[in-house]
Amino acid sequence: MLRALTRLAIPVLIAAVLLTACSTGRDTGPRGPEATREATPAPEATWTPSDSVDLADPEQYAAALEDGVNAARAQRDVPELEHDDCLVAVAIDRAGALVGEPRLTHAPLPPVQQSCPGGTLAAENLSRTARPPQDVVQAWLDSPSHRDNLVNADLRRGAIGCVRDGGTAAAPVLTCSHVFLG
Repeated sequence: MLRALTRLAIPVLIAAVLLTACSTGRDTGPRGPEATREATPAPEATWTPSDSVDLADPEQYAAALEDGVNAARAQRDVPELEHDDCLVAVAIDRAGALVGEPRLTHAPLPPVQQSCPGGTLAAENLSRTARPPQDVVQAWLDSPSHRDNLVNADLRRGAIGCVRDGGTAAAPVLTCSHVFLG
């Protein structure tokens, strides 16, 4: 039976703008002091999105994030995630449920597997920011739990859904859910 592990939101300060990110996946190891990971710096993401990405367009932003995630996977010799249209709808719904909420928290993952069958493993990364997509990908890479989801070769399908969550016309805030299945 698959157990989902929900981790607390991890605030990451990027250029004096708060990017809140969250990750969840299966429970794969010990808890407590023996679960402490060695701190290893994440490599810099070498991907840069196209200059034509409209940061106010949730669809373009999500597509740019997916490109960045797949670039990070390729950099680590992990196959690209297969884009899954079923997961897009699920990810948009999950992000939409967080609009206006003070914290990013995960909904249970079994409904994702029920909505989009064919996966025995599910995971999710969340973000809320007005920063460019490369900053989100880098923040996920800098966080061990997020990076684990991004580069897990057992997670083979994925999609990102983003929704507007405040901000200004010049600096819209987007909340995004990246849902993975494997």
